[in-house]
Amino acid sequence: MNSTHFSVRTGLEGPGLSVSQKILYCISTVGGQYLLSRLQSFSAFRRWGDSEQRPLARRAWGLVQHAEGLYRAVSFFNLLSFLYGGRYKTLVERILKARLVYGSPNMNRAVSFEYMNRQLVWNEFSEMLLLLLPLLNSSSVKKFLLPFSKDKSASSSGDEANCPICVSSPSIPFVALPCQHRYCYYCLRTRSAATSSYRCARCNEVVVAIQRHGSS
Repeated sequence: MNSTHFSVRTGLEGPGLSVSQKILYCISTVGGQYLLSRLQSFSAFRRWGDSEQRPLARRAWGLVQHAEGLYRAVSFFNLLSFLYGGRYKTLVERILKARLVYGSPNMNRAVSFEYMNRQLVWNEFSEMLLLLLPLLNSSSVKKFLLPFSKDKSASSSGDEANCPICVSSPSIPFVALPCQHRYCYYCLRTRSAATSSYRCARCNEVVVAIQRHGSS
């Protein structure tokens, strides 16, 4: 956006900031914040507020706190004034009578809502995912995507001794009833407890019970 700081009192354009205004603006904006932060750090490091034996340091600490509180209060009222009138967004600009305006009076003020629209779409999409993901069954999704997998032949002829959920050799093998497919105890137990009508990841048959492998 082609915009410039001007010293204006009426209208949108003005003669621009003078050299003294530019210097004061730079010193107040950069140097003022730096000095304030350094003063706060120095006073906290020296513990001016805890200096019972040094009344001068404690008085200086009180002055710093009162000045900071006054500055925050005045900045808040200036913000309210800026939101209402849209003229001076900071105290420095209000003191120097400088505000950000367009450099040309005939410049088109093109407003683009592309970023806002993209942000709204992303927020709605993320909220939809947060609602839908807990409702999805991972085994059903894997079963649905299995025909589109490149390793379809390898999966169909794979080793059925491995757990179909974690795809590793079961340390405590359990079988799903009635299909008799082997699982890890933890994998099968958690999936069966999470879903009342859990279906086998291999044959898609409803698992009605689980049993330790090899037990009668």
